[in-house]
Amino acid sequence: MLSLPIYDGFIDRCDEASREFAILKNGVIVRRPKEDHFERLLAIRCDIVDADRLLFLATTIYPDAVQEISKTIAAARKLN
Repeated sequence: MLSLPIYDGFIDRCDEASREFAILKNGVIVRRPKEDHFERLLAIRCDIVDADRLLFLATTIYPDAVQEISKTIAAARKLN
């Protein structure tokens, strides 16, 4: 899951012809309760290989996304 500002910054720096851009474009906005309001996040449905690709690219072009992507990958690995 990515916060919408992180998603926007990351996708803005991606090459539109890349696999990573296509993965990000297929994300789905979800609402999740947070304290007294709902938080909107982007859920990216992909396999672990594509998630690792996103993480690698983020380290290169948008380091602000690295922490959120890393946390999501770690949570997914715990489920498997």
